[in-house]
Amino acid sequence: MRKIIIALLLCISVMAAVAQRGPVNPKLAALTEEKDSLVLNKKLAMLHSSKEEADLALLGSYYTAKRNRAKAEEISRLILERYPNGSAAFDQLFNAIYNERNPVESEKKYNELIKRWPTPPNGKLHLDYSRYYVAVTFLGKKNPTKVLQYLNMIQDTTYKTNAFSYAAREAIEAKEYTLGEQLIKKTMADVARRGGPKPANYNEYLRIYSLLLYGSGKYKEGFNYSEELINLPEKSELSKKAYQNIYVNYLVALNRLKEAFPFMEERMREGAATAEMKSKFKAAYLAAKGNDSGYDELMQIVNVKLKEKIKADLAKKMKSEPAFNFVAKDLMGKTVQLSDYKGKIVILDFWATWCGPCKASFPMMQKAVNKYKDDKDVVFLFIHTMETSPDAPKLAAQYMKDMKYTFNVLMDMKDPKTNISPASAGYKVPGIPQKFVIDKNGNVRFSTLGGGSAGEDAFLEEMSIMIDMAKG
Repeated sequence: MRKIIIALLLCISVMAAVAQRGPVNPKLAALTEEKDSLVLNKKLAMLHSSKEEADLALLGSYYTAKRNRAKAEEISRLILERYPNGSAAFDQLFNAIYNERNPVESEKKYNELIKRWPTPPNGKLHLDYSRYYVAVTFLGKKNPTKVLQYLNMIQDTTYKTNAFSYAAREAIEAKEYTLGEQLIKKTMADVARRGGPKPANYNEYLRIYSLLLYGSGKYKEGFNYSEELINLPEKSELSKKAYQNIYVNYLVALNRLKEAFPFMEERMREGAATAEMKSKFKAAYLAAKGNDSGYDELMQIVNVKLKEKIKADLAKKMKSEPAFNFVAKDLMGKTVQLSDYKGKIVILDFWATWCGPCKASFPMMQKAVNKYKDDKDVVFLFIHTMETSPDAPKLAAQYMKDMKYTFNVLMDMKDPKTNISPASAGYKVPGIPQKFVIDKNGNVRFSTLGGGSAGEDAFLEEMSIMIDMAKG
């Protein structure tokens, strides 16, 4: 359920790569590039004896950069020992709150945080972030009072407006539509009160509001927001189609099938129709055409054209590159490597619990796994990578259990010396979700970046065709 608070919908970006490298620190660069050993040792000794926490932090970063794990850990312990209420100690507890899923424990950690740091060393906004983290742990627990309590404690007014919308978005996943509606109304009221031009996130606010009202069955009320949504300017074609899908779902729910038909037909041809659209497509056809003449022919054309288009597109992308023979552990602690599956078609899905688009694609991936569960020549491996928490295996296992996914999950844990996730580095993964299809000879034949936003039918058809083409 937890998502990074500042992320909107897309995890596919260079941010993932940057997260592994980290920003350039000129002081650290000067240390690591120092050639004179006497000068270097003098600088390191001065940092070690310094009374400033920042100097010790720089020393720790130096040892990390030099892959001296023992010295880096020694300095980390020294920082916490010398500065029990310093920046590092604050960050340690702050991150613990972020990673905590149990609302009782999350609240307990937050109370410790504000007791120890009434004025945080890293800025007051971090307290507001912590309040949001605690609030969303109560979503899905039938405790709206606690959710509202912690959101209302947020002091920064700009962040507060967004935090209510973030929590409303999380409420959709938790199916707490009534609470979510209350939360997004607070955001919309803030926007109205401030006046002026619409904020940059206004489209997202409308999207959340529309989905919440749809989820609670308030079709007439929600339709107005979905209509406003599709009439707002939007640069992203993916977002435009997502907004249009919401609008069409409302048309279908309101039985305005004749109006919905052109959109539905386009989505059917793209393989991007929602389940609601597909269930009502024939009725919409009858409403638009007056009879069912030509319906069966249209459906045959839709299915054939979709397959032809996907196959033609994939033929241009097909390649043959040696796959990296990664080594990782599954959730039971068993060591696994790619070469264990030689002679099989292997689908790798790189993901993380913090990645919204990764998780959004999982219902479709589960259908793909189900389709091939009896095919002994096809293996799906879900590689959790670029983790932000030392408890990543526990978080991944809990997520699989909560969502009832039957995935074979492998943990691509960061190397403590290099801070790099070796499997994703071996495949040069720029961001997630990313999938690879590997043939029986251990060669990568396809790679796809993204969460399958084209639609369920297109996604499953593409996956099936890639597997078939990899089989040869």
